[in-house]
Amino acid sequence: MTSTPPPTCDPTSLIRPEVRRLRAYHVEAPDPARIRAKLDANESPFALGDHVRTELAAELATALADVELHRYPDPQAQELRRLLAADLGVSAEQVLATNGSDEGIQILLQAVAGPDTAVAIPVPTFAMYELGARVHGLRVVAVPLDAAFDLDLAAFRAALRAERPRLVFLAWPNNPTARLYGREAVETIVRACGGGDCGALVVVDEAYVHYSGQSVLDRLAEYPHLVVLRTLSKVGLAGIRLGMIIAQPAVLAELNKVRLPYNVNALSQAAARVVLRHPGVVRQHAATIVRERDRVLAALQRMAGLTVFPSGANFILMRVNGPGGSGGPGGSGGSGEAVWRALLAQGVLVRNFSRAPHLAECLRVTIGTPEENDLFLQALGAVLAAGG
Repeated sequence: MTSTPPPTCDPTSLIRPEVRRLRAYHVEAPDPARIRAKLDANESPFALGDHVRTELAAELATALADVELHRYPDPQAQELRRLLAADLGVSAEQVLATNGSDEGIQILLQAVAGPDTAVAIPVPTFAMYELGARVHGLRVVAVPLDAAFDLDLAAFRAALRAERPRLVFLAWPNNPTARLYGREAVETIVRACGGGDCGALVVVDEAYVHYSGQSVLDRLAEYPHLVVLRTLSKVGLAGIRLGMIIAQPAVLAELNKVRLPYNVNALSQAAARVVLRHPGVVRQHAATIVRERDRVLAALQRMAGLTVFPSGANFILMRVNGPGGSGGPGGSGGSGEAVWRALLAQGVLVRNFSRAPHLAECLRVTIGTPEENDLFLQALGAVLAAGG
C-alpha cells in the first residue's frame, strides 16, 4: 500500500514579508586568480607584516599562541576596552566592543526597535543602516543628499520634525560618496535631536576617521544622546572584525543588554591588544594612504569622461559621463557598468554602484598600494580612451 506523503508548506513563506522583500548585502566574488588590484572594499592595502617591526610580528604570534581556545573569551573584553579607551581619550565605561561596526549598528537598531519607530538616514549612504532597520521592522526616513552629495540640512531638519525618528545615522565621511560633511552641519543635527526638532540618538559613524582627521568624540560630554561608531577594519585589521560603540555610560548600559554574549572572539581580542600598543603603525599607514588618495584624486580629475567627487576617506567616488552613461556631458567613457567590466577584464576590481539608487553610473575605488593605484589609473585611462 502506497502511503500519501504528508502535506508540505513553503518554508520561505514563514519568513516575515518585509525580510523576503529585501536584497542581501552583495559583495562581488570574482576568481581571485584574475585580480591584480583589489580596490573594491575600502580595506587598507597594507598587511601588518609588511611594514611593522620584527618584534611586533613576534609579539602578535606570542599573543595568539597564548589564547586558550577551549575557553570562552573575556565576555566584557576588559583589557581590550581599556586599550581602546586610552587610544580614544575616553573612559573604558564609554566603550562597548563589537564584532565589527556592523554589529554595533545591529545593537543600536535592536535597542530602539518598536511599533512605528523611525530611523533617519541621508541617502545614498552605507547600505547596512537601511537593511538592518527594515529587518527589524523599523520605518526608514531617507533624506536625499544634494547634487554634490552634501547634506541638505533644511530638508533633513524638516524630516526630523515631521517624522520624529528615534535613531539617526550619519556616516562621517559618508560611504559610498566619501563626502566629509561640514562639522557645523553635523553638530546642528546633533543639537536638533537633543529635544528641539525631535528626541533621538544620533549615531556618527567614524569608520574612516583615520583618513578624515575629523571626529565628534570631543562632544560626547556635551551631548548625552550622541553615539560614535568606530572600527579597525579600515586600518589593516578587517579580518579580525573589531568595532566599537562609544557613548555615555548610561547609554552603553542599555545597549549592553542586547549585545550577544562573548561577541568578540579571543583571537580578535588578542590581535587588537597587540596592535593598539603600537599606534604609530596605524598612523603611518593612514598617512601613506592619504597621500596616495590625493595623488589618485588629482589624476582622476584630469581624465575626460568622469565627474570625480572630493574625498575625506580612503576611497574615491566617480561618475562616468560618456555616451551610455547618465552623468552628463564630458567625454567618451561609456557607461559605468561597461567601464567596471572593462576594468575587471584587466584584473582591476572596483565597486560598481552604477545601478544603485541615487548613484547612477558611479564607481567607487579604494586607495591601494602605489603600485595598485598606478595599475588602476593606467587601466582606467585605457578604458576611457577606448570608449568603455
